[in-house]
Amino acid sequence: MVLKPSLKNIVYSNTFQMLGYFFHAFHKYFGLHLYFNGLKIQNGDLLRATIFNASLAKKDQLKSFQQIIEEEFANVGMETKSYLLNQIEIKTCIGCFKCWTETPGICSGVKGDKAEDIKKDVVNSDLLVFLTPLTFGGYSSELKKVIERMLGTLQPGVTIKTGESHHLKRYDRYPSILAIATTDKVDPAETDIFKNLMYRHSLNFYPPSYIAEVLDINEDNDIVREKIKQYYKELEVGK
Repeated sequence: MVLKPSLKNIVYSNTFQMLGYFFHAFHKYFGLHLYFNGLKIQNGDLLRATIFNASLAKKDQLKSFQQIIEEEFANVGMETKSYLLNQIEIKTCIGCFKCWTETPGICSGVKGDKAEDIKKDVVNSDLLVFLTPLTFGGYSSELKKVIERMLGTLQPGVTIKTGESHHLKRYDRYPSILAIATTDKVDPAETDIFKNLMYRHSLNFYPPSYIAEVLDINEDNDIVREKIKQYYKELEVGK
């Protein structure tokens, strides 16, 4: 038996679609912070960075990298907030989509953790740093949890980018991304996988600029420091 859509359902569907377009355009052209826009973005001249140290559970193998990044950001006058993710309660996304359908931009399906506070820092940052051990060409499970909880920073509608469908922006601006994975043996194949993964994230999270690199965890600190300086220069944060 072939089911045919009823006129009633078609009218309802088109009505909700048009309402979505209306609210998106209203915000875009009038700059009003409606509830539909989720978390309010702060303004100001001070550049802000959020660092996610995604060391594996009960470890902090990336402490020296984090300290170097913090020091170099301080040298250029950037305000930095760092999170050692394995020391913070962050629950996994349950795929309820309430951050789209019930409380746009805000996760109301998962409660009792720090994810919403972290998301506020993300949307108010100029630069977001992913610092993670390389895991089969990807990032750690600690970072995966946070990235999945960022779904509410986007809207459920779609747009076409480079011939592909991607979700709409919720905010007018998003942070640039610096993604650094570390390993004790840099492998070209794993490096390619990580860079491609970060490229895919760059399409979805709308950063003005992004860099993804894999570094040897035993690299000399002075060399790491010079690389961080170069990455920051190339990102042109705030420009």
